[in-house]
Amino acid sequence: MKKSGIAVFGILAVLMLVVFGSGCIDNETLLYQYNLTGEGQNFIGVQNVTIPNGTNTVKVVGQDLTKLNSNITVSNVIILILNTIPVSGATGANYTVNILEQKTINLANETQPLNVTYTFNNTQIKGLLITNTNTKGVIQIYTS
Repeated sequence: MKKSGIAVFGILAVLMLVVFGSGCIDNETLLYQYNLTGEGQNFIGVQNVTIPNGTNTVKVVGQDLTKLNSNITVSNVIILILNTIPVSGATGANYTVNILEQKTINLANETQPLNVTYTFNNTQIKGLLITNTNTKGVIQIYTS
């Protein structure tokens, strides 16, 4: 192989490493979108999300999260990362031994919409349980 061919091949190899390493090629898939609209001042919503087999990374994105009713002091979103598939009607108390990680987004003292992103790298994740109290906004779940 000529020297110029080796140089071109080397440059291409370096460019490919930069592109893959920078995350420009993204294989994330939007698995689920949960619109937190609320149904009154005492509304508590629970959503169960099953994570597909073979998932390596789960990313939870919260957008424009705010209190639904400013007169109520409690306002939050609780995200439970589970090593089991959640079932309809179950609450966090049903999964205490299955919680891999928990994130709480407390909106009680927030005056502006809040945006958050959490990334979980754990192949043991089988499901999520998302509970919201007095909250509006959007929660999106991405997998890769």
